[in-house]
Amino acid sequence: MFFTKVFIKTMIYLVTAVLFVLSVTVLVKKHEIALLKQFYALNRIDPIPEAEKLYRAGEYCEALEYLEYFMDYDYVRTNPEVQRLYKEVKTTRNSYAFRAEDLLKGVWKGKGACPESLVSATVSDFFIVGDVRDLLKGTLDKYYYEQDPDEFVMALAGVGIVASVITYMSGGTTTPAKVSLSAVKLAERMGKLPASLRKSLTKIFREAARTGNLKPIKPMSRSLYNISRVKGLKIRDLLVILSRSRRVSDIKMMEKAAGVYGKKIGKYLKLGGQSPLKVLRKFPGDKQAARAMDSAVQYGAGGTRLLEKTGPSKFLKYVRITKYTARTTRSVWQGRLNRLLVKLFSFFPEWSLWAIAGVSGLIVVGMPTRAVVKWRTRRRERSST
Repeated sequence: MFFTKVFIKTMIYLVTAVLFVLSVTVLVKKHEIALLKQFYALNRIDPIPEAEKLYRAGEYCEALEYLEYFMDYDYVRTNPEVQRLYKEVKTTRNSYAFRAEDLLKGVWKGKGACPESLVSATVSDFFIVGDVRDLLKGTLDKYYYEQDPDEFVMALAGVGIVASVITYMSGGTTTPAKVSLSAVKLAERMGKLPASLRKSLTKIFREAARTGNLKPIKPMSRSLYNISRVKGLKIRDLLVILSRSRRVSDIKMMEKAAGVYGKKIGKYLKLGGQSPLKVLRKFPGDKQAARAMDSAVQYGAGGTRLLEKTGPSKFLKYVRITKYTARTTRSVWQGRLNRLLVKLFSFFPEWSLWAIAGVSGLIVVGMPTRAVVKWRTRRRERSST
């Protein structure tokens, strides 16, 4: 009977001690556990719904591009449904009829959605013919149709002619200016330039055209030229970069981002919005930025927001703990403990955790203290007798 009583008291004490340790741990690490809770809630994006939506709307290259963004990841690449859709979209997009149509759009309209149209539009705009065409159109709109021409388009055409003349006279030394202006023209025709960027570019283009000097556009053109030289970068990526730039000064930041993220910068900006830039500003010099962003975009906006909160190195640590806890015995137990802490944090309000910690703490400290007092009292009684 005595040993049973001792055993029950011991078990109660141990359970109370565990509750005390767990509640105190949750309270001390409540911020970290709140983040862990968000990590456990992350789900990878299924690209099929969005890709199918684009495909059914006739945006074949956009659909193919979106699928290719996610084909880098095993969970998508090994999905039979993704493979089926990818093959279907690619077959349609590679048909001679569609490619020819898109190519003509690039040559005659400076518009299109696929590499054929992008390249043809870029080639036509790289020469002075594109600028002359735009100036003539603006002049006709003003004097023949009595419509106000687009100030940005006119300013861009003007500086384009200046760049072409200077290039011809200097033997090609203004290549950065020509490349950057061609990219801006293409982005404008594709509807990729934000209104705020158009406004700030109009000012510097007017100044360059008025003075016949390319100095006002030199910082912007140099940054865009350096971005265009990133190995593996595509024209569509350059368009995404311009679409995410709100003002001329942002293009310099884009150059820095391209140096960190490399050829995947277009993908990260397309899937992550402004997050790739915010992460670089908030955690400069973190060498895990590219790897963390590649992981974060798989989880959509929730993943990139968490990356902004935690930083690249900590983000990768949390993902490893929450999503890949079966790799080692240590990570298995660490993962189980983290899940237990997250559940405690979710099930109990903070005031109740304080109550549990207080009551269990009194028992944890009180039981040994009481036992010591009893032992000393009995010892005194024995010694006095």
